[in-house]
Amino acid sequence: MKRLILLTFLSFLFFWPGYAISASKVGIVDGEKLFDEYQGAQDATKKISDAQDDLRNAITESEKVYTEFEKSQKSETEKLSKQKELQAKIDLKAKETKKVIESLSIKLEDDILQAIKQISSEKGLDVVFDKRAVLFGGVDITETVTEALKKKGSVLGQNEISDDVQKKKKK
Repeated sequence: MKRLILLTFLSFLFFWPGYAISASKVGIVDGEKLFDEYQGAQDATKKISDAQDDLRNAITESEKVYTEFEKSQKSETEKLSKQKELQAKIDLKAKETKKVIESLSIKLEDDILQAIKQISSEKGLDVVFDKRAVLFGGVDITETVTEALKKKGSVLGQNEISDDVQKKKKK
């Protein structure tokens, strides 16, 4: 009797890992495709590009101002002071640009992850991997997540988009 219980227990332990693995439902998503097809990602990329262009323009403008200032008959102290002033403006603009990039990246990642979590929950998936990490198997939920992201809209609020358009018109 003890042998039968021990044999049953050992067979249960032996087969349990296989049962646990087969019971798990694995989902996969094509992260690149999600990013490429999500309008919010395209809007965020444009906003980031605009912010980087603004920073480059600020640097170019500061260089022009400093070159003109150097041509004037100012003392070295005044030139150094002007250089520090212009550098402070560039540093501030760089911090603003970094903040824009970080906030949009976080928002974008959060939107995509929330959509993946929602769809994986609806489909009863236990885990979701990026398609590049899976060699075989899994339920591809890329299209469903893409549709959920399309319904969500843009990462940027309408006010941010309209503010950008108005800034461009002023230039």
